Amino acid sequence: MQAFVDTRPPYPPVWSRLGMRLLLLLALLLAAASLKAEPVMLDQHWEYRWGDSPFSDNGTPLWTQQADAADWQPIDFPANPPGRNDQTNVWYRTVLPDGEWRDPVLYVSSIDLIVEAYLDGKQIYHYGHFDSEGKGHFQGWPWHMIPLPSDAGGKTIYFRVFSDYVAIGFWGEVKVMERTALYDQINEQSFEGVIITAFCLLMIMLALLFALFGNQRQLFISVALFSTASAGMAITGTTIKQIILNAPLLWEYIAAGSYYLFPLGMAMLLEVVFSPDCKKCLRTLQVVFFAYITGALGLSLLGVVNLSDTYPVFDAFFATLVPLMLILTFIHRHPHNPDQRVILSACALFTLILMLDMAVAHNWIEWRDIPVDWGALVFVLAIISLSLHHYLRMQNKLTRLNATLEAQVRERTQKMEQLAAQESARARALEFGNQKSLLLDGLINRIEAEADVPSALQALGPALAEFCHPVPGGYYRHADDGERYQLSHHWGSSEQLPAQAINDIVLPHPGWQSFHVDYQHPQSGPRTGAIICINLASDTIDFEELQAFTLKTLFKRAVERMGLTLSRMALQEALSRLSYEDALTGLHNRRYLDEMLPREMQLAQRNRTPLTLMICDLDHFKRLNDTHGHAAGDRVLKEVSQRIKDTFRQTDILSRYGGEEFVVVMPGADLESGLQRSEQLRQQLSELDIMYEGKSLGPVTLSAGICSLSADITTPEQLLQQADSALYAAKHQGRNRIMCRSNGHPGS
Repeated sequence: MQAFVDTRPPYPPVWSRLGMRLLLLLALLLAAASLKAEPVMLDQHWEYRWGDSPFSDNGTPLWTQQADAADWQPIDFPANPPGRNDQTNVWYRTVLPDGEWRDPVLYVSSIDLIVEAYLDGKQIYHYGHFDSEGKGHFQGWPWHMIPLPSDAGGKTIYFRVFSDYVAIGFWGEVKVMERTALYDQINEQSFEGVIITAFCLLMIMLALLFALFGNQRQLFISVALFSTASAGMAITGTTIKQIILNAPLLWEYIAAGSYYLFPLGMAMLLEVVFSPDCKKCLRTLQVVFFAYITGALGLSLLGVVNLSDTYPVFDAFFATLVPLMLILTFIHRHPHNPDQRVILSACALFTLILMLDMAVAHNWIEWRDIPVDWGALVFVLAIISLSLHHYLRMQNKLTRLNATLEAQVRERTQKMEQLAAQESARARALEFGNQKSLLLDGLINRIEAEADVPSALQALGPALAEFCHPVPGGYYRHADDGERYQLSHHWGSSEQLPAQAINDIVLPHPGWQSFHVDYQHPQSGPRTGAIICINLASDTIDFEELQAFTLKTLFKRAVERMGLTLSRMALQEALSRLSYEDALTGLHNRRYLDEMLPREMQLAQRNRTPLTLMICDLDHFKRLNDTHGHAAGDRVLKEVSQRIKDTFRQTDILSRYGGEEFVVVMPGADLESGLQRSEQLRQQLSELDIMYEGKSLGPVTLSAGICSLSADITTPEQLLQQADSALYAAKHQGRNRIMCRSNGHPGS
């Protein structure tokens, strides 16, 4: 038989290399796609609602089907809403962000205590079990990975939460991310905890070994307890523990036992190191902490209490007894014993870390990752190093103090001289500031005397030169386009200032600084009315203290006061305007009509000029409201109001008379021209197709009555009554028509 000879080339064939390149390209494309979907934090736009939702026959919570119920309240973060009052059920909701997700999940660090998640009315996740009363039992504090559909962006997700714990709701991070990115985060975040756990296990073995064969048995037993607690806290503090073993309640027992061991080990350690005077108290505390560990874990295992309820009690013990224990040992410390100082400092630092972690857990401070495992590891290393290597003690530095004493005296003398010079400059700066305060009062009084904000901004420019003297600068105001600033006034050596700039001033020199005169408009929000530019590096200022601090602070406070004054003027303008304006349509209201109609009639009678009044009413408007709803009716009123504005003159008085009735007063217009304008409005509305929520509201028609001022009409009431009679005639003759009154008789 002929032997087989491998005649294949040493490199892969062409198709194989091509396949490898295609796979590499595919991997790069997938990596690029994953880069587009960055994790998105859900830390705003949340709403909550106390209580529990009723469910439909098919198991759908009714609260997930009701749009924008008034009972939903905004909240910055879905945790511990106000007004709990011993309630145990709450709902949260938020809108999921848009993104190019391939396999999105919602990651939550922890939830108190059990939860159900709903999307599109369907349950997509649950942790724990709700009974028929909407309640449940503590199951641990795991992290949650809630799978989401790829098209979940823009949809509202609902969370049903039950908690009889002191906290209710979410804790830690809440973000949407790719599933692969979450696993990468788990691996990355857990790496340190796994390493610390392995190191602490090694420390346990070494401490027990030294305890068996050494002469400081209690010291090494306390180190072993600390290492055990540190290992437990480190592994239970990692996110990978759920992947290793998905048993949240078991991990909570490990975490609780580890957490409760810390003060016991600390009391044992302090008993070894410090004087016999406080050993009795320390042993009493050891008994108390050991009794609490066994009692809390035992009773929770028997089902007498919830494990979650043992944390607040222990935290109260810890926050009270551990600081007292440290104070007691501090009182009985030996002032020249470096070992005691190191151990006491390490205990105090680690206690502070645990109390910070306690504050985060109880939402007393904003959530952040407290490195408890690292603190415990450093504490164990410090104690072991101190016990085995006897840290080098600090040497007395009295010889160095004698050598440096004269240098310190000279340094302090120089500082005193500098302080005297600064105080002199500060006195001059204070006098300068008092003068400018008086000028600022006059400037504010000047702009307050103006009628409106634009007039105040115009008057501000000329008044700034005296206020800013001797500092050169310029004053920029908005141009007509609303985006460009134009140089309105300048003073001093400010020739280098540009004549105009967009969005911000391009300052000619680093010493220049701009101050925005911002004010609050009641309707459009924050506005920048003007910009003041000054040269803080000008050589006209001859003392440094004024230039470095007082000038900048002075101008900043002055601009703030200008902004407050402009905000108050804008608010007064808005209030004055709103008192005569209909909020829905933007037309004048009846109050404005009642004040202006008598005035216009007097002017027309005095000048012997015509005046025509039209009153119109939308046909079948009540039927439209009953059919399509009041929101659709409001849409129709807005459209009709806009057509009225487009049809009639700016000099005409356009007002909403009430409901679907409108009144137009046309000074200088006779009956014929008023009829033409009204007919034009009627024709435009009859051809208008108003859409609401994708549906046509049908034709909109109006009926109107017109009347002109005549000799037999002497009061506004008579003029309105004549026009209203014509309107009634138009309604009576079939609607969608214009009727006029001439000499008391209706006509078409």
